[in-house]
Amino acid sequence: MAGKQPPLEELAMPYAEYTDEDIAKRYIYVEASRGCPFKCEFCLSALDKTAWPFPLDPFLDALEQLHRRGLRVFKFVDRTFNLKIDTSIRILEFFLDKLNKHPDDPVFAHFELIPDHLPDKLKERIREFPPGTLQFEIGIQTFDPEVQSRISRRQDNERADANIRWLRTESTAHLHVDLIAGLPGETIETFGRGFDRLVAMNPHEIQFGILKRLRGTPIIRHTEPWGLRFNPDPPYNILATNVIAFADMQRLNRFARYWDIVANSGRYPRTLARLLDTQPFVRFLAFSDWLYARTGQTHALAHERLVHLLHEYACAQFAPQKTDFEDALLADYRGAGGRTRLDFEPADSILPPPRASKRTGVTPSRQARHLS
Repeated sequence: MAGKQPPLEELAMPYAEYTDEDIAKRYIYVEASRGCPFKCEFCLSALDKTAWPFPLDPFLDALEQLHRRGLRVFKFVDRTFNLKIDTSIRILEFFLDKLNKHPDDPVFAHFELIPDHLPDKLKERIREFPPGTLQFEIGIQTFDPEVQSRISRRQDNERADANIRWLRTESTAHLHVDLIAGLPGETIETFGRGFDRLVAMNPHEIQFGILKRLRGTPIIRHTEPWGLRFNPDPPYNILATNVIAFADMQRLNRFARYWDIVANSGRYPRTLARLLDTQPFVRFLAFSDWLYARTGQTHALAHERLVHLLHEYACAQFAPQKTDFEDALLADYRGAGGRTRLDFEPADSILPPPRASKRTGVTPSRQARHLS
């Protein structure tokens, strides 16, 4: 039948098209399954009927060949890596075996994880991974039950919350957790409450995404009822809804960009804690508004310049805690490899000497900064 996909066991692996030198220097995307059983309406996978796996033994053989040829960074693109736990465990055991046999030549594995499905036997394997070898991308998208129902997203929020906290405290996995702004019916206030809830779980990174209208996805059915207005050109991002005006959506876009370079970069952990305090969303939105008014930029903000801007903001907003903020900012600057003496640095500073922020072994540099 024309257009019918062949059985997965008939598909040829593409890696023979690459040389060993290519493979050893690349991040290779791999998939143990295709499709998704969930129907989240913003996602192209909502069009799939289910998830179906590649035959496991040939797949593991392919991983073995890639490892033998020098691959050390494996990025899984499966939407539901932990849907079938026995399969997940066998894949994790493959990487644990490599780590145990070759501790001086480690692997780094990235998986997309369903947040509310983490049984004990999977936790046992996750706990065995040493620092800098395992990363989970976890889609939360929204904590609002009404919005979840509206976009056909099934998620046990309490269980997801508990699992993320467990991963953060009981494992060394790097956690990259996703939220989406602009979903139908989600206000700035409800999004902010969800953001604060996620910050309290302390993942290493929060990917603050903006809703996009991917062609063919069911999210389009909410256009009229919820006043969704999308950019007609790529990347088809949301411009406004009936509860978030265009100007406020632009504020959220800037928030997302600044959050990435301040929080997700891993360069300012001490400063960020003082900046967010007990109101992460409100306080970072205020900083984001100030930063844009001050610079008119969302890009080309070099590390040293951003340090000075953070200091300027602290002097204006947190005068009583100015010294504490300065100490945190200086420590972060030195820890991230800053080498220039800053104009607000005390002459008798006893901060440790600067160190370069470079990739260490197989762990990507950004993840290494968070883990340190």
